[in-house]
Amino acid sequence: GLMAPGPDRLYVDCTFGRGGHSSQILRCLSPSGRLKAFDVDPSAVLAGKALAGQDSRFEILHRPFGDLAEAVQDPVAGVLLDLGVSSPQLDDTRRGFSLKNKKDGPLDLRMNPQVGIPASEWLQRVSASELASVIRMVGYRLDPPLPERIAEVILHRQREQGPYTTTRQLAGVLEELEAEFQDEHPNLHLAQIVFGSIRVFLNHEREQLDHALESAFEILEPHGRLAVITFTQWELAAVRRFLRRFDMPGPRLAAAVGAERLEELWPALSAGRGHAMRRIGRPLRPSPEEQRRNNRARSSTLHVLEKVPLCTALPDLKLGGRALEAGVLPPTAERAPLREPPPPPRRQGPEQDVAPAEPAGK
Repeated sequence: GLMAPGPDRLYVDCTFGRGGHSSQILRCLSPSGRLKAFDVDPSAVLAGKALAGQDSRFEILHRPFGDLAEAVQDPVAGVLLDLGVSSPQLDDTRRGFSLKNKKDGPLDLRMNPQVGIPASEWLQRVSASELASVIRMVGYRLDPPLPERIAEVILHRQREQGPYTTTRQLAGVLEELEAEFQDEHPNLHLAQIVFGSIRVFLNHEREQLDHALESAFEILEPHGRLAVITFTQWELAAVRRFLRRFDMPGPRLAAAVGAERLEELWPALSAGRGHAMRRIGRPLRPSPEEQRRNNRARSSTLHVLEKVPLCTALPDLKLGGRALEAGVLPPTAERAPLREPPPPPRRQGPEQDVAPAEPAGK
């Protein structure tokens, strides 16, 4: 779906990792096609430079994917976001990302170890209310006051026994605490929730994702594709928020809603951009065969979106008393912004709260 615009265009892989997706895209490109990739991990950037040395169509950018619109000025035919932690990061115990098989390592959790402070140092500076806020921000299954209780236990143990320096030290406290919640939350996986929450916060992942999605909308050429692979509930919620801001009604739905309400219910119609995003097919889950080949893909979901001109997608739609012309929307009066939708409801299933046991590799 990402390559639908054709092999001669410019594409962007926002999450290079070790180049799995980039290599596949390059194989599909023509000699005149180009691919740019982003990553903040120095090890990933080294791998990207090696690939760039082998293929002149490829360029690696050592910067966060939230910088997409600033770093890429040319129109883009397709953008890929494979969210979460890459397989090499999970496999490297020095990074502290994986809890599988009780792996131990420094309590770091930074995507780029050269920027910011590690989780061990951040926990020494944070208050219980701040830590609870971080846990609550992406841990949808934790009803109040559970985040506050968890935060207090973590910091109380730190005051008594000294700073957490390894992943097993913090995971051990959370495993003891999880036993207290088993009757009410039998499948809580508290360590995954807390570690994932801290990781998302330290790496500004929510803000980076929001910026990247909006940037993709701005730089995509008409009928360009945006492919997003999500693993967690908060990532899924971010994609849904983005789509609600930039989607458009289908012809039947547009005809069933009064013209005076269309621009309020579909903000993209009043933004003056002349384009909107639409979903291409249903979100895709990995097949049983793919899950057998790559167990880390089991909680992934692929979303494919397309940027479409409103004047061709809704040729009969009229706003402000006249039809859409040449992809340009008529000016409209200032409207109160719509509220962001709430997080998706809690449910049992493949989408996890914060971090799956092992996300798919990139």
